[in-house]
Amino acid sequence: MKTILFVTDQPFWRRENGAHQRSWSLVQCLRRNGFQVTAFYLVEMTHSDEAICRQLELPVVKFHPQGTRLRDRFSRSLRRAFATFSQPDPSVETQDPSARNPATLETYRWPLAPTQFKSLVKSLRPDFVLCNYVIWANLLDDFPVGRRRFQALVDTHDLLHVRQQQFATYDEDHWIAISKEEESAAMAKFDLIIAAQTEEAETIRSMAPHSDVVIVGHQTELSADAPQVDSHQHGESMPPRIGFIGSDNAANVDGIAWFLQHCWPEIHRRTAAELVIAGSVNQGLRRQRFADRPGVRLRGFLPNLEDFYADIDFAINPVRFGSGIKIKSIESLSFGKPLVTHSHNTHGLSAAAIDSMIVVDDANGFAEAVIRLIHDHDLRGKLTKRVRQVRESQLSEDSVYADLLAWLRR
Repeated sequence: MKTILFVTDQPFWRRENGAHQRSWSLVQCLRRNGFQVTAFYLVEMTHSDEAICRQLELPVVKFHPQGTRLRDRFSRSLRRAFATFSQPDPSVETQDPSARNPATLETYRWPLAPTQFKSLVKSLRPDFVLCNYVIWANLLDDFPVGRRRFQALVDTHDLLHVRQQQFATYDEDHWIAISKEEESAAMAKFDLIIAAQTEEAETIRSMAPHSDVVIVGHQTELSADAPQVDSHQHGESMPPRIGFIGSDNAANVDGIAWFLQHCWPEIHRRTAAELVIAGSVNQGLRRQRFADRPGVRLRGFLPNLEDFYADIDFAINPVRFGSGIKIKSIESLSFGKPLVTHSHNTHGLSAAAIDSMIVVDDANGFAEAVIRLIHDHDLRGKLTKRVRQVRESQLSEDSVYADLLAWLRR
């Protein structure tokens, strides 16, 4: 059995946001296909996290900063990492202002992390080291390309410099300040770079011409007892429920706030539909005073996506910026739900997938599309059929992970 050391500072087993969902599905696929995966977790674990990982039988090696002085040096980096990748405490209305100060690649050069990483490599002797984001490329500095006994991979999730530029366009802070040159230098340390979608793969090949590149999209990981939710839940006699689910990041908050301000008033005036908004994005809506709207029901974090999609008839995705794979769009396909979306959320998707959605960018057009889908049962049925076809042909494990598994097994 080949072994993989998965380097991350995300508690992906919580499945609280799109990045978690992506990492969770990837790790589960690798385990199902005969790879022994051990996580090197670079943030202090909670007792709850430890219990979850034991239940999941997921081996986790915890990072151990040693000594009071070193712990003091770490405290700021650890807080920043939690602010970057973890969801804010639901009981707190505002996030720590320090989270607005962007990290840099130097932020992730933590004392003792390379030492413990070297020790792990020596003891575990992994066949592969898979880093979650390029931020951990510095751990490979003592293992130059061509002189390793393992192969190094990175799941990029996004092109970080592009994502940073998109956030700046909307006057939003991004979690890391990074240039294209810095990201290219970090990518060059890896044997294989995992791109989240086709357009980004082409850019990555130009940025790191000596590394292999494969495209890995996203497969929604369903629970073993997941209900079949790809049907009209409430029938023609009941008003449809529209859904949006997301974490509390700037792109999600901006998108759903835009929808509530510019689209929802007209939809609510002309229909009896209910809008269900789930996830920690609701914390951002409360901060911006968008939470109290007629016809809107807020749900908190849902441990199972099935619970959310079982509660709605179709989904919306009004997010207008951000890079990487469009996980919300893929989730709606995976659960057989029609989707009204901004064109930004079609990047990297196939023509068939886009054809199964209603794509519109302006507020009036978006509202009219939602209203039409509420009233037109035949259209909902037609789109549901298309969505199912895309799910069956493009979202299976073989379709999503075939190139990566072939590279690992060669």
